Amino acid sequence: MKRILLLLALFILLGGNPATAGSGYEYQLYKNSEDFGIVVFPKEKIFGDLNEYIESIIFKKVESGKAVMRSGSKGENETFMMPLETQKKHAIEKFLVIQVLSQYEVMIGVYDPEWGLTLPSAIFGMEEVKKNIPKTLDVFRGDNPRKEILWRGSSQSTAENPVYF
Repeated sequence: MKRILLLLALFILLGGNPATAGSGYEYQLYKNSEDFGIVVFPKEKIFGDLNEYIESIIFKKVESGKAVMRSGSKGENETFMMPLETQKKHAIEKFLVIQVLSQYEVMIGVYDPEWGLTLPSAIFGMEEVKKNIPKTLDVFRGDNPRKEILWRGSSQSTAENPVYF
């Protein structure tokens, strides 16, 4: 018990925060007009194709900072993401968490207050990311009347190429 109190006191004196202790990760938060977010960490590993894709589906960079370890709304699972204060500041309830493993390889988690935090263990390449992010955002929307469809490419829309955001 004394050892735990000593470690805790030392940790507090050094200005540490248990949620960020030793992480060294920075996150990048993107947000769209529907108040959905995409949190990517580590920020320094974000590769051009991933950033370009996120921006192409009308997400804008809104904030970055020190990633914190958080669990889902039901106390399940844990991963690094934006601090809760940042989430509240930007009024984001539903978001994706993308962990960049290497260039063109990521793991993706899904946060929804109703479902909690889902962290599949699969590793995805950019093609899977491009297929699955729009589907996940569509699930977030549900019957939301603000649901919008953009067509990728020219101003001519085709049924084969919708992009949901």
